[in-house]
Amino acid sequence: MKSISKERYVIVYPQYFDSRASRKMGRRVPKGLAVDSPSLARVEEACRKLGLKIIVEPDKAYPRVSNVKCGRIVVFCKDMRKKSVIEKIGRAMKGGAG
Repeated sequence: MKSISKERYVIVYPQYFDSRASRKMGRRVPKGLAVDSPSLARVEEACRKLGLKIIVEPDKAYPRVSNVKCGRIVVFCKDMRKKSVIEKIGRAMKGGAG
């Protein structure tokens, strides 16, 4: 990972938004905010639409599926909790307001 300052950040994987995955398999948003086959590029686009400061790491793997490197995004957030960040990204991916 590139050097990250002491800013607060959260790690976001595309699997958090996969409507085909169960909560047990890693989905972190409600089915209503989940999308089919979320890609790293789609999550990145949603983060940029929300104006979030991010670092994209395409060579990283989701720990529950460590044999597939689908990437991850480091999202810098000042006062937001991880759940709030993930839900805002989910809404942006669905086309709603963040």
